[in-house]
Amino acid sequence: MRSATGQSATSSDAIREQQLKKLRAGLGDVLATNPFWRARLHEVRGWDDFERLPLTTKAELLADQQDRAPFGSNLTYALERYVRLHQTSGSSGDKPLRWLDTAESWDWWVRIWAEHVYRAAGVTSSDRVFFAFSFGPFIGFWSAFGGAQNLGALCISGGAMTSEQRVRSLIDLDATVLLSTPTYALRLAGVAEKLGVDLSAAGVRTTIHAGEPGASIPATRGAIEAAYSAACFDHTGMTELGPTGHSCTQRDGVHLIESEFIFEVAADGELIATNLGRWGMPLIRYRTGDRVVVSREPCSCGSPFLKVVGGIRGRVDDMFTVRGVNLYPSQVEDIVRRYPQVTEFVIEHRRERQMDEVSLVLETSVAGFSADRLEADLRQALGVRLGCRIVAAGTLPRSELKSKRIIRISE
Repeated sequence: MRSATGQSATSSDAIREQQLKKLRAGLGDVLATNPFWRARLHEVRGWDDFERLPLTTKAELLADQQDRAPFGSNLTYALERYVRLHQTSGSSGDKPLRWLDTAESWDWWVRIWAEHVYRAAGVTSSDRVFFAFSFGPFIGFWSAFGGAQNLGALCISGGAMTSEQRVRSLIDLDATVLLSTPTYALRLAGVAEKLGVDLSAAGVRTTIHAGEPGASIPATRGAIEAAYSAACFDHTGMTELGPTGHSCTQRDGVHLIESEFIFEVAADGELIATNLGRWGMPLIRYRTGDRVVVSREPCSCGSPFLKVVGGIRGRVDDMFTVRGVNLYPSQVEDIVRRYPQVTEFVIEHRRERQMDEVSLVLETSVAGFSADRLEADLRQALGVRLGCRIVAAGTLPRSELKSKRIIRISE
């Protein structure tokens, strides 16, 4: 594990002692009855033992579920013990990964939302929390809904609603907190503008976002805060892993919840995580695919936990290369969102004559908009030229789930 500096040794040691204690307690049943992990793990007496355990990949989990359909062999208990089924979004093109929770592990999910994510964002029992989410099999904001219930807040489901209906519900029901993906929050703001509704004058004071890095991207966060006149917070997590982190009052990064996970950072910056409360279907040393830079410098919010500086930088599978320069969609988004005239965008990536060619496809709300200035800003910030092409409004796809920012076109 890579160590970070800046925090007191006592605090760091206390966290690690707590983590090891939870890990050893949870691994008892796992090593005895879980076929997937019994073949991979050994008893963990200390950190040296832990660091000798193999890393785990999503590809291995998908292969296991394919070979032992429908749930794979990562089951510590009999199927009758499990009470919830969720699956990944499949936005990366992979077959969705199914994940089961026991009553105990689901309580662990919702407790983290209530005690960590909502507390950091200042959400209380007096809030009215609106969930702009379909509530399908994707984990999305299911656990957030349960966490808000546990908190005693009024929970308002936005499932089976159009964007227009969600805007009107936000207003009519005096919602004070909005949960959605960052892109969909901006989508709702655009719909509200067309309806003549001023969301900035509504009662929403806090927005919490997941599924994309947008809430930690300054320009995107600024656009959301301007549209709603609200404080915008980020949340990180994965269907198969659990709710891993949240931004704080400083909103300059994401605190990783070390009381519930063990986090490591590989030499290439990839975040590796082990959950400590989902023993019915656990993950040990899981390669998340997220690129991060971490710090243990003290945060003025008072959190003792490791901070991902600036939020998640990007996904391993989202990186693209232009003239030898490695880039992530979040870097492009931080520039594009500074232009309120651009309502939506995607990155087209193609191979031409053995070369990577990348261009942006833009939708704009302003007739005759010229992308010349935007192209110049992109070149100055990223060090490479990205051409822009403007298309008619409504051309690009919309989603309330994770937006697909990169379209890869074969030769």
